[in-house]
Amino acid sequence: MKNCVKVMLGVFLLVIFLGCVLTVQGATGIPKDYSCTLTTWGWDQNYWDHVTKAFNKIYPNIKFDFTPVANGDYLQKLQTSMAAGTPLPDIPWAIIESRGRAFELDIWEALNKAPYKMNPNDVFPYLLPIMKNSKGDICGIEQGINPAALAYKRDLAKKYFGTDNPAQLAKILPNWDAFIIKGKEVMAKSEGQVFMMQGIGDIYQIIRDQNPTSWVTKGDTVEATKIFKPLIAKVIHFRDAKILDKLAAWTPGWYASYGQSKHIFAPCATWSPQYVIEPNDPNGKGDWALMKTPGGNFSWGGTTLGISKQCKHKMAAWEFVKFATLSIEGAKAAHEVAFLTSYKAAYKDPQFASIKNEWFSSQDIGNYWIKDVAPDIKIRPMSKYDNVIKDSLDLIVTSLNNDSKMNADTAMKKLIEEIKNRAPELTVK
Repeated sequence: MKNCVKVMLGVFLLVIFLGCVLTVQGATGIPKDYSCTLTTWGWDQNYWDHVTKAFNKIYPNIKFDFTPVANGDYLQKLQTSMAAGTPLPDIPWAIIESRGRAFELDIWEALNKAPYKMNPNDVFPYLLPIMKNSKGDICGIEQGINPAALAYKRDLAKKYFGTDNPAQLAKILPNWDAFIIKGKEVMAKSEGQVFMMQGIGDIYQIIRDQNPTSWVTKGDTVEATKIFKPLIAKVIHFRDAKILDKLAAWTPGWYASYGQSKHIFAPCATWSPQYVIEPNDPNGKGDWALMKTPGGNFSWGGTTLGISKQCKHKMAAWEFVKFATLSIEGAKAAHEVAFLTSYKAAYKDPQFASIKNEWFSSQDIGNYWIKDVAPDIKIRPMSKYDNVIKDSLDLIVTSLNNDSKMNADTAMKKLIEEIKNRAPELTVK
């Protein structure tokens, strides 16, 4: 009998011991008093501060060390740190433009595998392909759903189109050909003082991302002429129609233009109202609205959160990544800074997506993005050469803006040369 009791006591103690080990290792989560510091590099500290503050209500002893890094410099910083053997962030970010290349770096935990076992059904299915590397491993979870539409100034729309109603404007401007025709009418009525958009870069951004065709096929082939010549031809059509201003995107003059009455439309992502429109148009409250984009809505931006293989507190990092991207509480925290989560369950509450903004009058821009924009979006599959191709395209579009005589054939020749110079291993047709 005594031996039986000893055996039972031994089993009981073993169960307790294993339970403690599993808790510490994260198989059943981490203790609420778990203490560590998690590092990250990122470009949106406002988002980060909101979400980590909410997370600390659950795990008050987990601290965060944020290092600002511009999104355009992120991939290079990762590669430089790997080459130098210096520490990587515990929670690395990945911007959509360079994500295909970033996800091929051997630094990411596979979040679909043990011990994380992220459920792919938790996010919208159209996002899954841009959360995986070429092996099919989920390297990062998307912060948001990233829909984009066309913003416009109500007063200018009413003056030049007779209405500021988004549904009526969508009928007036169903495609880009109609947009150009109406743009010429606006230029005539305003005696050349009012443009449809700030510049070529804005229209190029939209048209480029309206096409869901992969830029790279069969691993190393770019059908450049087939994919990009129609894009370049359309950009030239806009340039020659003279309905766009010549402002380069993200320059001081471009930002300042949002507070002027010279441009009717602007591409608008979920983050644009807070980070672009509000600070640059302080007197524009109530004068903005959203409408569907001619030719189809598009996705703009996108950032994933992942876990580095170097991370010493992987399960703590996973608890945070789950909270930020796959929880109702994290979704609410992100919503405070106008992020619409990729976590499907949050939208079971029909009011969750609601975003009211003083600049957009009575229009509920959150529900507009969810109900009127997101369902139409098709996202281009990623490749590790996307950043190289995008940089080459950007260079050519800048040249088109600066040289009014450059035609599509010349632009294509330069584009193909540029891609080959940057990635000689590619077959570019």
